[in-house]
Order: sequence, then C-alpha cells, then structure tokens
Amino acid sequence: MMRVLAADVGGTKTALCLYEGSDVASLQIASRLEYESKAFSGLVPILGEFLRGQSVTCAGFGVAGPVIDGVCHTTNLPWRVDVRDLITVCATTHCALLNDLEIAVLGVPLVSDDKLVWLQQAPLDRSAPLELVAVGTGLGRAFIIPAPDGTPRAFATESGHASFGPRNAIERRLLAYVAERHEVVCVEHVLSGPGLQTLYDFIVHEGLAPPTAQLEIERADDPSAVIGRLGARDLDDGCAAAVALFADLLGSELGNTALRSLPRGGLYIWGGVGRKLRGVLERGDLLDAFLDKHRMRDVLETIPLALIDEPELGLLGAREAALAMLPRG
Repeated sequence: MMRVLAADVGGTKTALCLYEGSDVASLQIASRLEYESKAFSGLVPILGEFLRGQSVTCAGFGVAGPVIDGVCHTTNLPWRVDVRDLITVCATTHCALLNDLEIAVLGVPLVSDDKLVWLQQAPLDRSAPLELVAVGTGLGRAFIIPAPDGTPRAFATESGHASFGPRNAIERRLLAYVAERHEVVCVEHVLSGPGLQTLYDFIVHEGLAPPTAQLEIERADDPSAVIGRLGARDLDDGCAAAVALFADLLGSELGNTALRSLPRGGLYIWGGVGRKLRGVLERGDLLDAFLDKHRMRDVLETIPLALIDEPELGLLGAREAALAMLPRG
C-alpha cells in the first residue's frame, strides 16, 4: 500500500493531505486536514498530530520561504523547517522540501480544464518553459523547464522584489507616491493584496476619485478584500479605479515576464487576489496591457495565458514532488 503525504505550509494555515492506493494510478485522498500554523511551534508537531505515528511512502512539502541545503526559515512564521526532521517524523527518506512556489508550479499541469480561465488561447508547447505568477500577500514567480527525460525541473524566483518601472505619467506619479513610503519600490508594492490598497490610497490622494468607501476600508480586517469586492462590482469609483489600475499593471508585468522566457508551455496567474478579481481580469484590460509591447506584440500573441481558479494547487504540486522522490520503476 502506497501512502503519499502532501503539505502546503503557509503563514496562516498548513494544509495536509494523505493519499493511499496500491499504486500511483489508484491513489485516492484518505484524509485531509488544515491547521492554524501559528498555534504550533513548528511543522513537526503538526505532522505528529496528523500522522499519529504512521509512516508514509513519500512526502512533499511546500513552505513559504527560501529552502537552502534542506532547511527553511519560514518567512511569516518563527519556524525552522529541516528536511532531516521531516524524514524522521514521516519515517521515510523520500521527502521533498521546496519553496511553496516551486511546489505550486509543479501542480499546474495537473489542473483540470474547468479550473482554467483562458485570457489568451494559443497552442501549448509541452517542450517549452511554463511559468506561474502568484498574486497574494506578495508577488511570486516560479517556472518549469522540461528535462530531456520528461522530468520537470522547477525553479522559484524572487521576481516580486524586482524594481517597479512606470510606463506613463500616472505610473510615474504612482512611483513617486510609493517611494515616499519605501526606499526601493518593488513590483509587489503595487501588485499584491497590500498593493491593491496602496493603489486605492494613491487614487484618493491624487484626487482621481472621492474617498466614499474610506471608512468601510479602514474598519475591515482585510482592506484589500473590500476594495476588490467593491471595485469588481463597480460599487465605488475609487475601488473600481484601483482594480482597473491593478489589472493594467499586472498585464504589463506579465508581458515583461513572458518576454524574458517565452513560456509557450503556458503563463499562468494564481493566488487569492487573482481569483477574487477574476471578473476584472477577464474584461480585457489585462490582456491589452500584456500585449502592449510595441514590436513584440506578435510574439506575445503566441503565449497561452490563463488564470488558475484552483485553491488546492499547492497540494497538487506537493504530491507530485513527493512522487518524484521515489526511485524510477
């Protein structure tokens, strides 16, 4: 009996899923639980509670933070995750510990068709790079390069920390506005959940829309969720302007990403912010900005571009990473 453990470890919650079957083809979910990450001192106590002494055949872990020499100091938790400790608690040497975006991109080929929202359809080249851009608390990017033997190689990046480059007068004003708050203005300062609030604040500050929703936004536990909800439904002028600017900026950044690697294996958007703004991203402004690269427009028209509406992407990728640890054959 095969027992495969997949884990998606985030600053807010840790999702664990155990698959069982006689072989890979017959694997089915045996149990799936979520834990409040901050209620535990580390990942090992969570695994102890979930596994209760049972061993697994292989395990894959996606953790929010850089993984260096099998160790991750998590970005939003005071945890030190060491693959050697995971090997002990899981009772298997077949453990993969990867950055959460590395794990997520491995799950992209497994996403069902009904979870893909195509913003631009073009032929998929399975031998070409595949890219994932995640928009949530920050902006993350990871990519897959197919290997000659068919095994995908996943790589994470820190693209969210690249410098923000304005394209026009309004974006130059935005750059100046954000620069008053940050010494270096990064892409994720405007393209993230907190970035959406920054865009709203900028629009109000510049007098481009009245602050009619300001009180509701200030009282909210998640201000960006309020801005997204009101903006996506055109219920407030300032919020609508913020989400429209967000879609335009995201489209341009995706165009930059596509020009750097020509991901004809597909360029995919994922993350909580992207899913919540699905209707806005489908309107066409994002695609217009994506293609607006002058002489490179024809090149960008060959890139398949889609939004992934699959919250379980991290677990799908973690399962793939776990299975990849097993000896071939």
